Amino acid sequence: MIGKVLAGKAVVAKAVGGATIGTAIALGSMTSAFASDGQHITSTKASAHTEAATYTQAQAKTIALKNCGGTVQSVSFENNAYTFVIHGKDNQDHHVKVNAHSGKVVKVEKLSFSQSEAQAVAVKNCGGTVKSVGFNDGVYTFLIHGNDSRDHHVKVNAQSGKVIQIQSAAFTKAQVQSIALKNCSGTIQSSSYVNDVYTFLIHGKDNKDHHVKINAETGKVIKVEAVKFTQEQAKQAALQQHKGTVQSVSFSEQAYTFVIKGTDNIKHTVKISPQTGKVC
Repeated sequence: MIGKVLAGKAVVAKAVGGATIGTAIALGSMTSAFASDGQHITSTKASAHTEAATYTQAQAKTIALKNCGGTVQSVSFENNAYTFVIHGKDNQDHHVKVNAHSGKVVKVEKLSFSQSEAQAVAVKNCGGTVKSVGFNDGVYTFLIHGNDSRDHHVKVNAQSGKVIQIQSAAFTKAQVQSIALKNCSGTIQSSSYVNDVYTFLIHGKDNKDHHVKINAETGKVIKVEAVKFTQEQAKQAALQQHKGTVQSVSFSEQAYTFVIKGTDNIKHTVKISPQTGKVC
């Protein structure tokens, strides 16, 4: 059943874990295609901006570390604020927000449950194999291929450790992917899942990128559209913003989202419009 909401599920005992989150949870071992699932999922709401700030990222980082000692895992910039993910000396993860104009810390938040702890909760509530994971607004979203041979999206609150939603699709990701390729031949670059709809980014035989939207409940194609800028072109634009190595990429109608491990050894998230090729 789609959109089944669960409350009060049994939660595994909280153990102090060393797992860190990182932007988009930095899933090097998992498919980057899910980075946007349930929104492109990233550990912080991250986007790149060209707006000038009074405080540089380096200055804001120093301020953040004074308020929360530890190691910076990732950083993002949105609404005139830097958000740092810091793995603290207490062996827990923290989000620290610093206003780019005033230099003031506007928020420090400790996450009670690590990714590994939340994953244990998700699997306990929905048996199967975890395919990928995303993090947004204090919620982990796990894509689990269940023992019932169906795909399930399980959301776990990072503060309470409770399952807040399980969405089960009639069509698995593999089945929907096959439908997408029948409608647009080529190579799948990435995919996302939002509100019972899969969106695939396909590099077609015409050497252009296309996004194909398919309803996961009915298996019907909703939309097939070519985009002006390919993922590779957008990647080059993103690397102009932050030099480094692209660790993951996700795609929505509004943007390509790249997670880049910068030459400064910090993870950055950059969004590029598929229609204009510019930072958005």
